[in-house]
Amino acid sequence: MSLNIYTRLEDIPGSIKLIRNNDSYFKQTILQDTPLVREVLKEIDKAEYSSPLYFIGRDKNLGALNKSCLSTGCKTLLNIIQNPDTCFDVMECGPNALALLPKIRNGNILWQIPTLASDISCDCDIVSKNKHFSNFSDFLDTAEEFI
Repeated sequence: MSLNIYTRLEDIPGSIKLIRNNDSYFKQTILQDTPLVREVLKEIDKAEYSSPLYFIGRDKNLGALNKSCLSTGCKTLLNIIQNPDTCFDVMECGPNALALLPKIRNGNILWQIPTLASDISCDCDIVSKNKHFSNFSDFLDTAEEFI
């Protein structure tokens, strides 16, 4: 399966639930110990996996912190990874979180203004408006026509 990117609300199939408040939804999400989850934690929040409910933050002296202390961008990507049949709005994600979207190979997102300040040319598996992209910069280059 691919990461399905919807740029308009009306494009999301009726059978897929849309989540706009990622922080609230994350309360039911547990941290999985996978390479992708570890990468998301590290790249977005400079954190390390500790357990399904805890992570180690930038300041190791604080010990394990509850997953609720993660940033909204990190929570959003973890929601997408762990709930591929649900659509998540990435509006509150910063560039650091959005730059990791090509790593996600299965899921659904609403990205109404798909732009990033830097050119990110990397492999991906993205479908948007029934078009498949295997290079992230190719998707971003054509994203304007999807809006």
